[in-house]
Amino acid sequence: MKTAKRERNPKVRVKSMTLTKSEMIATLQRMEAKAFLELKESERDYGSESSLTTQLRTRWAGVNDTLKALGIEQDFMLPDNQAATDIICERIRA
Repeated sequence: MKTAKRERNPKVRVKSMTLTKSEMIATLQRMEAKAFLELKESERDYGSESSLTTQLRTRWAGVNDTLKALGIEQDFMLPDNQAATDIICERIRA
């Protein structure tokens, strides 16, 4: 059975985004740092047992597991990671 050939819609413009390996790594590191900061903010604001915190922990764990599986180190110098570290330090001091 033949399938119909799909024609490209001329009104739809596709932006080509070819990333280099280093750009992919940097993107994953930024995603992980952002997810970690969101997690730490939620823990601070709503507690570690809130449903939002649980969802954010799951999201961060997925990105973090991906980094580990690919052998990519976290970038602790990213602003989001530094802000998350500040939140952790505030909790320790309190």
